[in-house]
Order: sequence, then structure tokens, then C-alpha cells
Amino acid sequence: MSDEPSRISKLEVIDLAGLRTRSSTEVEKLLNAARSSGLFYLNLQNDVIGRQIASMLPDIYLVSENFFRQSSDEKMKFHRAWQNPSQDRGYKQSSCDETFEMAYDEVLQKTCPLPKLMEEKIGLVDLFSKLCHSTCLTVLSSFSDVLGLLDDQRFESKHREGETSDSGLKLISEPTLDKLSQVGDNVHTDSGTLTMLFYDLWGLEVEQPGGGEWAFTAPMMDCALFNVADSLQRLSQNQLHSPRHRVTQPGDGAGERYYISYFLRPEHTVPLCGKLRHEPSLQYD
Repeated sequence: MSDEPSRISKLEVIDLAGLRTRSSTEVEKLLNAARSSGLFYLNLQNDVIGRQIASMLPDIYLVSENFFRQSSDEKMKFHRAWQNPSQDRGYKQSSCDETFEMAYDEVLQKTCPLPKLMEEKIGLVDLFSKLCHSTCLTVLSSFSDVLGLLDDQRFESKHREGETSDSGLKLISEPTLDKLSQVGDNVHTDSGTLTMLFYDLWGLEVEQPGGGEWAFTAPMMDCALFNVADSLQRLSQNQLHSPRHRVTQPGDGAGERYYISYFLRPEHTVPLCGKLRHEPSLQYD
């Protein structure tokens, strides 16, 4: 498979440390990115928590790989057939991917059913989930600040600690296929508030501002890729843009491919309607 695609999206890089210190430069860059493409890289290396997240990633990838390499029978023990169709907790499988999601509230309360290989790494999984959640809230708070929101208008008021939500850490296995032509249509927008994504292989393609053109997002060391999701577009009264994107590959070639994602989603009590656009949707949105 080709190492680098010909079409690469030029996305803003926002400094997490700058957001914590309310740097006007970084906050303005954040707002401009969210209003245009709806995507941006978050540089983790100048921030203590960011560096901690980056240092934990290799071990999280290893946990993910070990889980998905188990037998189907073993993985299906963690499938939750009884949950709401909109929820992705536990193990799910589709024609193109496999996912395992650990809801933030369940991890916090230590009630999340985990396979033995994850129970042995519960300290790692628990801390990584908490740090990702905290980082998403830092980004969300920056949006509230730059838009001049106060009190219960602030986006964080819809994502309070201790309130249940479908926020969670999701491990994703989505192998590349032998032929690019075999990749199905999976154009979608994410239904939550913010998506924080880690990946080390080409695979995510985003629709460019203005529509019609598509380009890949480059894997970036020491950065997380963020995108605005549908709930945040609604809460911002369409000031922030939830972008259409899809998972594909630059060319032919079958192989393993993993994504680590954290989905920040509003409290269950927040009244929100369905997705902004009705598109074919992957399981991890």
C-alpha cells in the first residue's frame, strides 16, 4: 500500500499548553479551525498531561491489539445486545471493523466488564481514560471562553462530572483491505461533542471546506487529531462545524490497522435530536 497519499489536508496545530494558559493566539487558532474544517491537531508535547497521554499510547495500542487478536467467542463475551442501539459500550463487530468501548462513567465507578487481559492493565486503562476526558474538557472550556459563554451557557455545563453520559474510550480494529475498491461507503459525521483520535497509519479522509473534495489527515507524532461533532455544532448554534469524514486507505494492500479514540458526549439529560446529517455511519461515531 502507498506510504503517502497525494491529497493531504492542511490542518491547524493547536498547543494544549497554550490552551491551558488561555493564550489568545492558540484560542483564536482553535476557533478558526473549528469554524472552517472542524478538525485540528492538538500538540501534546508542551503539556505535562499531554506528554503523559503520549507516553501511554504504546501500551494502550498493545492492549488493543491483544484484545482484537482473541477468538470471536472470547470477544463476544463482552457484546451487549441489550443496550440502546445508539450506544457502543462493550464489544461490537460490523462488516468493516471491530470496536471495544469503555464508558467513562463505568470506568470511574469500576463497573465496566473487562476481559482478563484488560483487568490486568486496569490502572493504565483507567488513567488513560481520565486524562483523555480531562483534555477534551480543556478544549471544550476553551471554546466556551472564546465564544464568551457564561454560567449554564458554557459547554462544560452539559458535561458535568458525576453525571452519566456516553463519553468513553474506544479501541478500534479496522484492517486495510486487499483492494482499495473493496472499501465501502462510510461517510459520516460524529454524533457526540468532541472526538479525540490517535492513529499511526493513513486511513482517515475528510471533506474539504466547500464540499466535493476529499483529503487524508496525516498521522502526527505527539499529537491527537480532534474533530467537532454534531452535538457541539448544535450547542454552538452552528458556529462550530461537524465535518464529514470517512475511513479508507491510500491504495491496495491488506494489513492490521488500529485506532484509539476518546469520544466526549453530552450528559444523558441534555435534550438533543438525532444526527445532523443522515449518512451511512460507522460504529465508532
